[in-house]
Amino acid sequence: MKLRIDEDRLLELLEEWRKADEEARRIRRESADWKFIEEQPEPIKTALKLLIETGDLKMISKLFNISLSELNDLRLKAKVPLILS
Repeated sequence: MKLRIDEDRLLELLEEWRKADEEARRIRRESADWKFIEEQPEPIKTALKLLIETGDLKMISKLFNISLSELNDLRLKAKVPLILS
């Protein structure tokens, strides 16, 4: 069995994903409480900024060695929405 890939459709899907990702990032940036974020000590401040850019709680939690529940509490305080697409 040979796998066929529709390259045009693949490119369309990738472009849709890119646009959805950028829209989610824009919403997180606009919604965030930047005053709260800037008042945080390092590495919390950087973790929250990366969370805004990526939206990936699990990755940021592991990267900064912050429990998922603690990071989620900080996300809520910083008013960073979870965007599901």
